[in-house]
Amino acid sequence: MSGEALMIVFIAIFSIGLLVGVPITFSLGASGVVALWLSDVAMSILVRSMLTAFESFTLLAVFLFVMMGTIYQKTGLATLVCNAIMPLIGRVKGGLALVAVYSSAFFSAFTGSATATAATISKIMGPEMVENDYPSDFSAATIAGASPLGALIPPSIVCIVLGVATGTSIISLFMMAFGISILTLVGLTVVVLYIARKNNYGGIARRYTFREGALEIGRAAPLIIVPVAVLGGMYAGMFTATEAGAIGSLISFIIAIFYRKLNLRKFFEIIIDSTGVTAMVMLIISASYVLSFVMSFTGIMAMFIDLLVYITTHGAIWGLLFLFGVLMFLGLFMDLIVMAIVLAPTAVAALSGMGVNPYHVNAVFLISNLIAIITPPVGVALFTSTVILNEKIERVSRKVIPYAAMYIIITLVIIFFPEVALWLPRMLGMNV
Repeated sequence: MSGEALMIVFIAIFSIGLLVGVPITFSLGASGVVALWLSDVAMSILVRSMLTAFESFTLLAVFLFVMMGTIYQKTGLATLVCNAIMPLIGRVKGGLALVAVYSSAFFSAFTGSATATAATISKIMGPEMVENDYPSDFSAATIAGASPLGALIPPSIVCIVLGVATGTSIISLFMMAFGISILTLVGLTVVVLYIARKNNYGGIARRYTFREGALEIGRAAPLIIVPVAVLGGMYAGMFTATEAGAIGSLISFIIAIFYRKLNLRKFFEIIIDSTGVTAMVMLIISASYVLSFVMSFTGIMAMFIDLLVYITTHGAIWGLLFLFGVLMFLGLFMDLIVMAIVLAPTAVAALSGMGVNPYHVNAVFLISNLIAIITPPVGVALFTSTVILNEKIERVSRKVIPYAAMYIIITLVIIFFPEVALWLPRMLGMNV
């Protein structure tokens, strides 16, 4: 069977799997098995392709950073973050929505997952917003709109995967993502304030005294030790991303013990949940390597590279815009980790050969993929906040449009002005 026919079979089986509700990972795996079975390629290659994902020691950082975030989620320490932000901005128009956004940003510094951010902040701030007369669909949309910060602000699991897949520096990607997150936070603030003023959404009724506000901030202050130690140590060259994850998890456990939030039952829950989430991520990564292999031996990857290079000959901007369009389309059906593994290495290699900065390409991959987190039909963060707040996906999907539009604008700004993404690592003297 020809490569084109095999790819048609692969896409057909994958699409049918998605339509009937089969998880993406299993749809990819089953599609790859059938495509290989119909070809003359040995089935043993399928196993080798899947095991390729586990050859990188750096991916151990995924488990460690997931565990770090799970500690704050399970012990309730994440609530301290929300409580500390509440006295600062809670009383302005749309204050509770802003608290949800900035709480998402701070919680993102303890985890690398957008889904974990959406779940945690939805449980803490969702009921609070609804009780203060915020529509539940707007509340769910706002939390979903801010949740991509979980995959953007270091320690970002997506940055780790991109670094491993493209052979670029993870700490440089972390700093680049942190710089982009500042622009994203500004954009989220503008959107929230506009919607709040337009619909007259108020802030909290409670007035905090200076002493009460200081106490809330003081209770949360020790938590800042973790991101400072993790990022500071990596930037100073004291330890790798994997070692940073181990140190961050250790400090987080110590903080949980200090606050008397950790017992033996919660400890085992943290280990079990972290293992489960990591296993799911690694399964997605393994299935992604199968897809990458299938696309290579069918010739589809070569066609993609040739088209990307051809478009880029008319200007780097056109190549990046084409890549953005492809990622936006595929993001409707695929997990962002899948796209990071399957397309990022070839896109970075092809565009780098055309004189495009590889970190600029990674930036486009990173921010483009984040849009898929909050848009149906795959948008995991959108579904997470919607389910927790018991809302209808149709209503929340409409309310999330302004946030999706904001991410699209930011992506276009990054495409046309690379310095928007690269200013922070360059300011820190990194070779990007």
